[in-house]
Amino acid sequence: MTSSALTNNDKKYWAPIEPLVQWLAKKLPAEAKVLEIGPGFVPFPKATMFVDYKKLPNIPADKIVSVDLNNTALPFEDNSFDFVYCRHVIEDMYNPFLLCKEMERVGKAGYIETPSPMAEIGRGVDGNSPPFRGYHHHRNIVWVHEGELRIAAKYPIIEYLRFLEEEIVGWLKEGPKFWNTYYLWEDKIKTKHLQSGPDFEITRDYASILKNAMDQSTISSGKFWLDVPDKVEMPSALPQFASVKP
Repeated sequence: MTSSALTNNDKKYWAPIEPLVQWLAKKLPAEAKVLEIGPGFVPFPKATMFVDYKKLPNIPADKIVSVDLNNTALPFEDNSFDFVYCRHVIEDMYNPFLLCKEMERVGKAGYIETPSPMAEIGRGVDGNSPPFRGYHHHRNIVWVHEGELRIAAKYPIIEYLRFLEEEIVGWLKEGPKFWNTYYLWEDKIKTKHLQSGPDFEITRDYASILKNAMDQSTISSGKFWLDVPDKVEMPSALPQFASVKP
């Protein structure tokens, strides 16, 4: 029987997926101006400029600017960059929508990656495989549906909702693809903010919102990876959660 939580013996897929990184890099011409938002300690190999909340020792000081991304516009002119790469940033932010507008303003195209809804719901995902759901420091659950980047708050009640725990963990063990949300954009970043009140009632609807998010995310990820030539092996069937009662 599959465990209902990942353990320290299970591989975790937090790092950039190398075949995907190389595929994105090869799509860009040698002379492309590329901005990376939040490089951390594994910068995108084609990036020519970086933005983070602090200076980083692995990036030259003249190539990185420090910005409060929740409140401050990016210090670049419109259409300054051919491509904007932003990996595992907006799930941390209390105001990701300003950054999305700013990336759209300064970039002609780009790529956004976040943890998937499945990774944020699965237990044992974070460092040292704790029993809580997903990553302890994330504010948002992010997924793609119908060409939109959909964002909903990660409410504390998520710990008390019921899901198909063993199935979620089983799919996360399949490899990196279900661990992330993948979004390529050109000219415009389409976002949809699902909010408590206007869009759903937390105690009544939040579990259904998250089940739908997992379904929509896995379908979107499956389509995305069809275009990546050096692909990680994709399971023949996709998980479905919204129509199944826990």
